[in-house]
Amino acid sequence: MPITPTTLPCRLLDASIICYSIQNQAIDPSTPGYAQVGFAPGTTPRVFVDGTEGINAGFVGETADGWVIVAYRGTLPPFKGNFWPWVDDWLNDFRAGPMDWTVGGRVIGQVETGFGSAVLNTWSAVQAALGSIDMRRKKGILVTGHSKGAGMTFPAATLIKNQYPKFLVNVCCFAAPLTCDRNFAASYDAMGLKTFTVRYQNQYDIVPFLPVDPHFVLLASAERLFTEGRNDVITPEKWPSIENDYVPVGMLRYLADNCVVEYGEQGEADASAALWSALEGFEFETIVRAHAAAGRYHSCVCGGPLVSA
Repeated sequence: MPITPTTLPCRLLDASIICYSIQNQAIDPSTPGYAQVGFAPGTTPRVFVDGTEGINAGFVGETADGWVIVAYRGTLPPFKGNFWPWVDDWLNDFRAGPMDWTVGGRVIGQVETGFGSAVLNTWSAVQAALGSIDMRRKKGILVTGHSKGAGMTFPAATLIKNQYPKFLVNVCCFAAPLTCDRNFAASYDAMGLKTFTVRYQNQYDIVPFLPVDPHFVLLASAERLFTEGRNDVITPEKWPSIENDYVPVGMLRYLADNCVVEYGEQGEADASAALWSALEGFEFETIVRAHAAAGRYHSCVCGGPLVSA
């Protein structure tokens, strides 16, 4: 059955969604989903923005029931254009390759540079926002994000856990791409974070399979043949040449048929089978729609559509 709107996953999905509405260092309280996050009365989320055109953004906020939320914004816009150019845009985020990830003065593995740099460039603002909160009566820190924001949650969680070692640090993210290597994942688990990390993955969403799978190149070539006049598909020479060992982090919650939540190996297998079936059937619009946070992600996780305050 779909998860009810009272759950933390639903509230954190809404927190991820309202990040897309950040403007002028603020979030309008009338933004759909804002009220459902459950911010503490009298508090305002502290927004952080960095990079060209504010490409990296998010907020730190306090909830009425004693949580602290750190939310990271996804790619702007969440999706655009035709299918293969959209995937190609996504792959641009991975072309810089991996970087060492250092926590507490020690390299714990590697993360994709675009995502790691985004976390580091906003870290001082996140630190300042967390430092302004009286943590003594808080239940813990919840880290969330959708799409690119989801990819940022894992390296961010290691920095937060290192700074607040006695606090519960819980990651709940949506549509996370593959951004961390096996050494990072092992270190992440050793820090005790895996047990408190959940990543939701929608049926037909391609982003959790990125950055690269060689089958995509073959499908792109086939799509060119079947679509008259198209010359903007991905070609092998445009594909990233980097080799990586990126792996999923945390525990999977796959949103299967009828919003049934599947776990572990069964979820991984069914997610892969569904995506390849859609790709082989050239169901590109279905795949693009599957990535939208306010679409089926919200319907399944929250049991209904996104609503206004």
